Amino acid sequence: MRSSRSEAHYLHLVGQIEASLDDPGAIEKLASHLQDLPEVLRDLDRPLPDSGRMMLMADASGLVISLNAAAAKGLGLSLGGSLAEVALTPQALPSFLDALRGAKGPVPLAVATRTGRSQFLLGTQAEAGGFISLAEVRRGIEQPVLNRLAAAINLIPSEAQLLAGLMDGQPIDQIAVALSRKEGTVRQQVKSIMAKMGVNSQAQLISTAYALSLMFERTQPHAGSPAEANGTTRDTPGATLFESSLGQVGLHRFGADDGLPVLLFHGAIFGIGGHTALRHAAEMLGLCIVAPERPGFGHTELPDNAEPVALACTQALEVLDALGWHQVVVLAHDIGTRFAARLARIAPDRVVAVVAASTTPPMQTWAQTAGMPTRHRVNAWAAQNLPGLMDKIVGLGLSQIARQGIEVVPKLVFDGCTFDQEMLRRPEAGAALQEGFHLAWAQQGAGFRRDMRLTNEDWRDEAVEVTVPFHCWHGTQNLTVSERAVMDLAAAMPQGRFRSIEGAGHSLPLSHTALILRHVLAVGHKAGLGLDAVEC
Repeated sequence: MRSSRSEAHYLHLVGQIEASLDDPGAIEKLASHLQDLPEVLRDLDRPLPDSGRMMLMADASGLVISLNAAAAKGLGLSLGGSLAEVALTPQALPSFLDALRGAKGPVPLAVATRTGRSQFLLGTQAEAGGFISLAEVRRGIEQPVLNRLAAAINLIPSEAQLLAGLMDGQPIDQIAVALSRKEGTVRQQVKSIMAKMGVNSQAQLISTAYALSLMFERTQPHAGSPAEANGTTRDTPGATLFESSLGQVGLHRFGADDGLPVLLFHGAIFGIGGHTALRHAAEMLGLCIVAPERPGFGHTELPDNAEPVALACTQALEVLDALGWHQVVVLAHDIGTRFAARLARIAPDRVVAVVAASTTPPMQTWAQTAGMPTRHRVNAWAAQNLPGLMDKIVGLGLSQIARQGIEVVPKLVFDGCTFDQEMLRRPEAGAALQEGFHLAWAQQGAGFRRDMRLTNEDWRDEAVEVTVPFHCWHGTQNLTVSERAVMDLAAAMPQGRFRSIEGAGHSLPLSHTALILRHVLAVGHKAGLGLDAVEC
């Protein structure tokens, strides 16, 4: 959250760049801002207000690798800190980690908040040695459940507020103050609620309301547990390490054990398998998805002066060889489009088809940015003309996420794009954003910064040489990518096919997960894949 002075200064800079977007002679003038930019954004580290349930991600040893603003504020932890710093007792963390190794479900960890209050975090680890997702176990009742309960038994507003207070562990005298009522009146209302609920004690009242809350959360779509319903997941993937001839690669595998082989080139922000719907849909549809972490992300280093697209494709082919997979469908998210196109061009015998959703096309001319929100045009201009400025913008943005939590991601990434911001703010997107940030931050944003440059390069000469079926998907609500440019890309490819998706933005991988994977399955079957079992 910026101060008004800092925001005004930043907007002034954006305004200057915007006014010079079509004036190449302004580059020298704008270059002077390179040294001023950190000063402009000095106040980015001001804390955010509490945003709800604490959520964080840790590695297998308990070191924090991602957290939201509520966790940063409530626990006082930062990236790289240990859960041992907040564990209620010295033995709590070792016991928690030991329990996770042998457990098939979630395990609680008792911690102390900055205010000295004890609190439980519910931790899950889907794979041995993988990430640990933790979510705050809240004492209260979620508002949607409270609203439905109040409607079902005719609670008046003050009774609903009273019940919420009881569920949150507040004493009667504190609730009375909050409701501006006498304690005797509040106690009479408690009896009224008990009568409406058909229970005989306050303990029965709270346990019944809690059971209803738990059942409600468990029956929500994609919500196998209370943690999942609030943006974390019980199915968060870990990466195994693959030694390629060009260095170590983080490798993710999920889906059906004997499924149709799919190679995923991940994008810049949507993670790999952190999105619960992606993993569930892959298993249900019979897909076996393998996703290498691209150079500059996660465990995969991006050496100085290395060409990331060529490096990633070489590593991907070695992964396929190691798995014994001769042919695959390639799924590409966002800038993964560029990587998928390269692989399809150099190894058409290995790629039966590509599905790019959302598609990131080549940057053809400056006119292509005309419909983008101002700050996206600024980023595109900076990436093309002042890559040093773009690197600073990206670095500051990642640092802001590290300090303030993933809640700032929708605004940072999709400023001016209301549809995509709302999509990324949905609870079910939280785990994907957590994972996406961790992948970028693990290499200090090296891959992310390079992605910003790749996004703004013209690679049409390469696209025309891609001979395999290439399905280019674009959401009608997408303001960050030109629809015309995606259509041109599909038209330029010998077997390119454009598809417009109604009610979708650039966040297609999160909003239309099952639709995308059904199409992957269809094109794979059409090419004859999936008829023989493969081992995932």
